[in-house]
Amino acid sequence: MLEATSLDEDKPADSKEFAGATLQINDIDIDENGNGNNTNSDGAMEDEGGNDSTRDSVFTRNTPGRSSIMSRTSRTSRISLKPGYVHSDKAAELFYSYKESQFERAINNCKCVIKPELDGDLQSSWLLTEIDHWDMDREKIILLTENSMFVIKYNFINQRLYEHRRIMLHIINSVSVGDFKYPNSSLMPDRKHGGIKISWHSGEGLTFGQKWNPWASDIPWCTLSSHPVIYNPKEKETITYNVDEFLESLIPQISKTYSVKRPGESLKVIEGPVVIESYASPLSMVFNQSSLGYFKDRNGVHY
Repeated sequence: MLEATSLDEDKPADSKEFAGATLQINDIDIDENGNGNNTNSDGAMEDEGGNDSTRDSVFTRNTPGRSSIMSRTSRTSRISLKPGYVHSDKAAELFYSYKESQFERAINNCKCVIKPELDGDLQSSWLLTEIDHWDMDREKIILLTENSMFVIKYNFINQRLYEHRRIMLHIINSVSVGDFKYPNSSLMPDRKHGGIKISWHSGEGLTFGQKWNPWASDIPWCTLSSHPVIYNPKEKETITYNVDEFLESLIPQISKTYSVKRPGESLKVIEGPVVIESYASPLSMVFNQSSLGYFKDRNGVHY
């Protein structure tokens, strides 16, 4: 288990081409129902190896909802998806996570990582895509508790939890929201969709060992986007695969921990391009285009 104890506020994105805005979300008053108006990070822990939360935040934007065969209907639409991309029922069903009751079973299996005395109660759960520091997309279960966020690698084929990472909410310094963007000198094709970057470092760059180790598990940020199943028209507005919904729940929950752990401090919510520092990576292009980071049925080959 690793622990980072820096409480310094994170610096805004240090890209000269940044064209967004930074919101200072201060401590909020939480009413008896757990709702708040604004928002607000001590050690990140990692280990190897729901319930629904409030959605009343500054980001809420009501949109017409679609009925879902997998989960409740989402009421938010903020982070962009790939334009014109359609994911058929047949394509969605290739994901083992999409098969009947698989996600619910996975959440029950993953609850063992929660330590109530440390993390508090489980608030909600999602199935999202994590983009790692090598620009590779991987299917991850996200659990949000009262005090923690878990990023879990779970094998939906053999129903086994591979590894998990615990991030204490009060260590989080900033949340960046916007379209993904590569540096101007990058040769990588545009992703044409958005997501969020959750950071708990103080602006320092990665060490040589972190940057060049594709399996490094101590990267001080987490970049998330919606799961590919969200491109199925039946699931486009549902909660389970929607990074918008995770953001709507994360911000108020962080503010609650700030009010106790870091009173008087503020969480930075940065609206603008979310930079992915990848310049020329054929490996990640092949990995992502082949969906190797997801557990799928590949014509009888299961991985």
